[in-house]
Amino acid sequence: MQSSSTATDLFYQLLDADDDGKQAILSELASDDPEAYNELQQLLDVSDRQPLTSLLGFHAQHAMGTELDFLGQVVDKYHLTHELGRGGMGVVYAAHRADETFEQQLAIKFIQPQLTEVLGKRALFSEAQLLARLNHPCIAKVFDGGEYQGCVYIVMECVDGDTLNKYVQKKTLSTKNKLSIFKSICSAIEHAHQNHILHADIKPENILVDNLHQPKLLDFNLTQAINSNTGEQNNELVAFSREYASPEQQHGEFLTQQSDIYSLGKLLQYLLPDANADIQSVIEKAIQDQPEHRYSSVSELRCDIENILTHRPISVKQNLPLYCLGKFVQRRPVPFMSGFLLVITIAVFTTTLTVQNQRLVEEKTIAENMMYEVTSMMFHSKGSDQALMSVGAMLDISRRRILSNPDLPKHIKQRLLMIMMTPTPAKPKVELSDKRKKTQK
Repeated sequence: MQSSSTATDLFYQLLDADDDGKQAILSELASDDPEAYNELQQLLDVSDRQPLTSLLGFHAQHAMGTELDFLGQVVDKYHLTHELGRGGMGVVYAAHRADETFEQQLAIKFIQPQLTEVLGKRALFSEAQLLARLNHPCIAKVFDGGEYQGCVYIVMECVDGDTLNKYVQKKTLSTKNKLSIFKSICSAIEHAHQNHILHADIKPENILVDNLHQPKLLDFNLTQAINSNTGEQNNELVAFSREYASPEQQHGEFLTQQSDIYSLGKLLQYLLPDANADIQSVIEKAIQDQPEHRYSSVSELRCDIENILTHRPISVKQNLPLYCLGKFVQRRPVPFMSGFLLVITIAVFTTTLTVQNQRLVEEKTIAENMMYEVTSMMFHSKGSDQALMSVGAMLDISRRRILSNPDLPKHIKQRLLMIMMTPTPAKPKVELSDKRKKTQK
């Protein structure tokens, strides 16, 4: 019995077999085809949860051995021109309309016949029909589908561009450019989730960036189904990249939207390995091991990316006052600096007025006290038997009192002393007229 047929029969037998039956099948495979058994044993975790998904993954590897070659053929109304890519799921050709009624560049993906046997044509066509309903600028459009020589094929939009990993290597992109691309990818996945479709294989190789620098998502995993409201689970083919797959996907568990969120977090980590604090916080939240600890939806993740681009607080830090203030300053530096300078100017102006007012009050009080002292000296000198005190003597006494007064500020002492040191103008001599002189004589 050949490996490929053994593997195919094995899938169907394991669907309904109990543990003893599975062990018997594995024992028979070990004796008939040790090489296939050893390869299977590396992937198969003998438990109640993982046997089927691991075996299906093994079958996908064997399916790669089947070489599909439809180059140059006409499939339905499509003429296949050249090969675009090949993998375990099948092969993709570039094509155009054979009847030349429309000039349209297309890509046609042929799925391996062995996988069609395992999954069923109806399931594949149902998933393809769901993809055809998606209408988003960042998702490669699905136009048509059919069957050719035992292979299910899907007709899709042909995107002229590089895969995301090649695009990043060729271009010198800023952090803002990368975040903008990532935000568009999130928007596309968000649209798919709204239509109850998981991608289930998000990685740079499954994202093309066209000539307009717009990403296009390709290769939705047709073997994965989103969790229904009834909670039913479908054990489907495991086809993913372990570097970007969530822990639950690697363990063969049923997938939810949080699995795509995990892959998006890994994709962001790939784009920005040396991320700033905000981006790192977003990555850490997206790639939590437990799905319930990740973002609740792609919409929430996308909003945080928009917040980073617009210098707004991200959801995981929105309760930090100083952080939010810093984001406000980043978002509106000119109004903030204008307001800050206005506040400083008002504060300085108010302080200056207050100091000047206090100084005026002090000078007024000192002037009143000095006036009181001078008046007091003049009053007491009139009442004495001695002659009136000369002005020079009064100024000398006042200078001494000013110098010895500890309550007077230094600047006021200087001003008062300067005033007192101003020389008193001499009295002009009045010449008596000749008539008055004669009278006096």
